[in-house]
Amino acid sequence: MLDVRRLRVLRELAARGTIAATADALGYTPPAVSQQLAALEREAGVALLERNGRKRRLTPAGEELVARTEAVLNALEAAEAAVERVTTKVAGTVRLAAINSIHNRLLPATLGELAHRHPDLRLSTQELEPSESLPALKLGELDVALAAEYDFAPIAADPALERHVLSVDPNHLAVPAGHPAAGAPPGSVPIEELAGGRWIAGRVGTFCHDTVLHTCRRVGVEPLIAHRTNDFDVSYALVGAGAGIAIVPSLAGPPPPGVALVEPAEGLPERRLFAAVRTGAADRPAVAAVLSALAISED
Repeated sequence: MLDVRRLRVLRELAARGTIAATADALGYTPPAVSQQLAALEREAGVALLERNGRKRRLTPAGEELVARTEAVLNALEAAEAAVERVTTKVAGTVRLAAINSIHNRLLPATLGELAHRHPDLRLSTQELEPSESLPALKLGELDVALAAEYDFAPIAADPALERHVLSVDPNHLAVPAGHPAAGAPPGSVPIEELAGGRWIAGRVGTFCHDTVLHTCRRVGVEPLIAHRTNDFDVSYALVGAGAGIAIVPSLAGPPPPGVALVEPAEGLPERRLFAAVRTGAADRPAVAAVLSALAISED
């Protein structure tokens, strides 16, 4: 019979690529990881790994086993959650990561709600993009990931993770209050009349950056990006200073003095906010409490 702990080691190696990185993630020594993998190969009766330079690469049998490991780990997660539901109260630490806007706008209310309802529960939070938080969640480094996806670039479903929708968060175009488009009726200003100006976008490789690219390129304009930030308070400040225009979600809050919001004729990409947990983990009392508080704070 295959050992579940050794299956987890194999899955970690598949994700991290080296024995050293796998050992570091699991808190083992590299020799201990090698021993666990060798024992798993003996249990399976086939070679699961082959050398690829300094790395280990999965054989076809190893790839098949990793693919089936997800279902095993999901079932184990659900079983552990069922036991916790019966035997424990809401306590302990939940490790959570969120995109900037959720971290700034939703989490303070969530933390306050949880402190009031579950004083023995602690949250450890950090700011991460979905490309960072979702893999970390899958590998067990987080318990909850608060993320967003856009209609032009949906995030592929993963059987190892389950999503809980928070809300749809419309985007708006932020321009200086003195801009010719400020105060225009909704839907009356074509994007191409604005796209040729200076832009404030997110960091390269994030949705906040890709949204500007998508918006401008669909009308045949390559945007001139003058400033990059994923903090919408900074975006608002730069727009107010006349440094450019920006795309901001409703979650960024109302514009400060000196900034106006414009609804362009073509519309803007829409983003969906969601909470992700490992499949089966939503029944854990601590995780369920966090998901419940997030829904309350969003309402």
